[in-house]
Amino acid sequence: MMSFRARLLFFLVRISGIKSRLLREGAAEKYLKHNHAKGPALPVRWLRKNCKIIESDINGHRLFELAPKSDGSNLHIFYLHGGGYAFNIVSLHWHFIKKLIRKTGASATVPIYPLSPEYKWDQSYAMVMEAYDRAVAKHGADNIVVMGDSAGGGFTLGLAQMLRNQGKALPAKLILLSPYLDQTAADPMQEELEETDILISIEGIRRLGTWWVREGEDPVMFPVSPLFEPVDRLPPMLAFAGSDEVLLSDSLRLKQTAAENGARIELKIYDRMQHVWMLLPIPEAKKAQAEIVNYLLAAKV
Repeated sequence: MMSFRARLLFFLVRISGIKSRLLREGAAEKYLKHNHAKGPALPVRWLRKNCKIIESDINGHRLFELAPKSDGSNLHIFYLHGGGYAFNIVSLHWHFIKKLIRKTGASATVPIYPLSPEYKWDQSYAMVMEAYDRAVAKHGADNIVVMGDSAGGGFTLGLAQMLRNQGKALPAKLILLSPYLDQTAADPMQEELEETDILISIEGIRRLGTWWVREGEDPVMFPVSPLFEPVDRLPPMLAFAGSDEVLLSDSLRLKQTAAENGARIELKIYDRMQHVWMLLPIPEAKKAQAEIVNYLLAAKV
């Protein structure tokens, strides 16, 4: 049974009209312009107080490395934030990262990667790949868990596939939170799911895909839509999806292709949950976070 807090929060999101506003011509672009002008959220107070934070840059784009000042471990989280590859990291992401660090003692790398439509997929991947190489040099690939929410979940899968294709060291595990894996929203199942999703639309998915590719490029290409790239020879994966979100389809199709290719994936579907609910201040998020923490600690060396 869905918690009262979740029902209330989802009701407020629904009546806010954010989904329909972002569908109107020009509205999404206006919101995006405001978001880029505002800039990314910065690490929250707990992180600033309890972690050593090193800020650097890669080709002018910020990179944050965080390590607990005490009770740290060898575990390292390489976190890729969501936002459709177009929107900035927000405080919810930092609060989530805070909880993971506090409960596991892990250090973390958080790339503030180039955003579309000003930058395209190859520029974003180049920055993230260099950030990952730095993390491997410092922490060792066997100690790293790559994870991300929404577009960050797609980025997580695409990065692992790219590392495999290039013969580079793979992380220990992957965690995908409501992953956004197909820029074309090609699954007919998504038309039905769109009725229950309070935030994401099929048109919105496709618009974001066109922003991230160059004119003439096909959004189905790898790594723009990592769902269509083979998933064999990848690290074990843990994925989460809500039963009421459009992107449930992406996770279900990933699980199917993983089964066909002998890849290791565990998919947890939470009933009546919406997109990236695990970052929200609701009881269902606490349950998902506990499962994520247990998975991270199982990866600890």
